[in-house]
Amino acid sequence: MGKQATRTVEKTRTRAGHGMPGRTTSGGRIIVVGGFLLALLLGLLNGCKNESASESKETTTKEAARPVVVCTTTMITDVARRIGQDRVQVIGIMQPGMDPHSYEPTPNDIIWFKKADLVLYNGLHLEGRLLDMIESAGSTAVAVAEDDRIKLRGKAGTEGAPDPHCWWNAKYFVIYAERTRDALITIDPTGKEAYERQAAGYIDELNTVDTRVRQAVAQIPEGQRVLVTSHDAFFYYGEAYGLTVDAVLGISTEAEVRALRAAELAKLVVQSKAPAVFHETSVSAALNQMVDRIVEIARQKGHPVQVASEPLYSDSLGEPGTPSGTYIGALLENTRIIVEALSGKPAIGLRPGTKGNQ
Repeated sequence: MGKQATRTVEKTRTRAGHGMPGRTTSGGRIIVVGGFLLALLLGLLNGCKNESASESKETTTKEAARPVVVCTTTMITDVARRIGQDRVQVIGIMQPGMDPHSYEPTPNDIIWFKKADLVLYNGLHLEGRLLDMIESAGSTAVAVAEDDRIKLRGKAGTEGAPDPHCWWNAKYFVIYAERTRDALITIDPTGKEAYERQAAGYIDELNTVDTRVRQAVAQIPEGQRVLVTSHDAFFYYGEAYGLTVDAVLGISTEAEVRALRAAELAKLVVQSKAPAVFHETSVSAALNQMVDRIVEIARQKGHPVQVASEPLYSDSLGEPGTPSGTYIGALLENTRIIVEALSGKPAIGLRPGTKGNQ
């Protein structure tokens, strides 16, 4: 009986190995089913890989098909993204907090300039160290601030260049938006309708914000509408919205501070009874320390001035995702900080999260 049982088992194993379904053991069925599932799984995985590779190739193709728009400052990058949206690939050269006056180009910047279908830059000598690279790149380059509709401040500074900080007047930034729209249409004519529509909506927002800023500044007592900052980036803002503006340093952060400058500004602060002076986000610590020196001198003269609790955004926007991460958001944030520091009261309608702060 033992030998017969052994022969039966061997026959069964042999038949199972040949895949005869009626005679396989339960173990054999597991092996066959398991093999089938494994083959199915591998097929699915290969299919997913092929599908993923196809999708990746399609995404890369679409990305490569979009015009490349290289922008210098964070403000210009923002307006290009608002108007270009998904029709273009926008590359911002400068990151939040960087100073365009002293920005040093990187090897990666050179690569992007060579790839660019369009370069948008401020002009008026703001990006002094990038100009040679922009011109030598052979790209279509547009200086959005160089427009006859912008009434430039008289030539100033060691090189006789005009004040380039036009963007803090929202009406002038409308011109930036219009020039950006027109430049995008030039490189992508089929997107004309989309660019015009997107620009029109954005310009409506800018006009609304311009009104809000005027209304907010009106909350500051007239005699206290004096804006003293680290460097002279707010002339056009003051001209548009009714503030007297002065600064430790001139229009370029690369100039040298005069020894008596802090004392001169302290005198202005005392005479106007301005309750606050302002640091900036994109200047050196040394410049902001000069603002601190103004406070010290003014207090020695008996005037209790202080540095505003938050710095102003001058030559750069804030980090993406923050209230100051867009041009409109930064303009409203600056106005809120100025109004609250100079009036001593909350700025109505300008707190982060208020409708329209974007």
